[in-house]
Amino acid sequence: MLNMDCKIILISNQSIQTQLLLDYLNKKTNTLVDFINISRPDMSFISEGSIILYDIQASSRKLKKVWSKLLNDSSYGLRIYIINCLKSLSLYANMSWPHFESVVSNDCTTEHLLKVIQEGSQIPRSERAHSPLKEKFNLTQHGNDTEMLTEREYEVLTELSKGASNQEIARAFYISENTVRTHIYNIFKKISVSNRTQAACWANVHLRAPALDELPWR
Repeated sequence: MLNMDCKIILISNQSIQTQLLLDYLNKKTNTLVDFINISRPDMSFISEGSIILYDIQASSRKLKKVWSKLLNDSSYGLRIYIINCLKSLSLYANMSWPHFESVVSNDCTTEHLLKVIQEGSQIPRSERAHSPLKEKFNLTQHGNDTEMLTEREYEVLTELSKGASNQEIARAFYISENTVRTHIYNIFKKISVSNRTQAACWANVHLRAPALDELPWR
């Protein structure tokens, strides 16, 4: 049994998997576990020191922007954990959550999630590194703000730098190959390159990021 003096809040959608996780947390922790429907942003259940489990796989782009702003701007001393995170989660998506405690991948067990929460709760917030991703990621701006890549362009560039074809990129993001070609054209223009090899080299220099299991909270 895990004893905590703050409550856990799971922000996700309503599903069997969500209910199983809630049941597990209620059974294994000696604290109140609340559920907030991710499609209905509501901060009224959140109190000082709350542990937030944000299910990023249940989140749309619009909801992610709403929730990240609400949680990041909160005056409460929250501990935010991003759960169900794909290993290919984009740099852009990561950077929108500057104050989170940890990322928990989608293939981890509930036991591992509980261990991450337990270990995090034993470390005073004052001792946690501020904005770990901003310190770890090497992100160099190119040109002025109007020339920065969009979220989708970051994602496409990330896949392109891995050697993915236009067809593979289209499948990954459920978009057409014509749309992929448009994104790539815009990317090339913004970062001043003329081919995929140059774009991949640019990404390796400017968007270099460690794997999730190399980051300090893992």
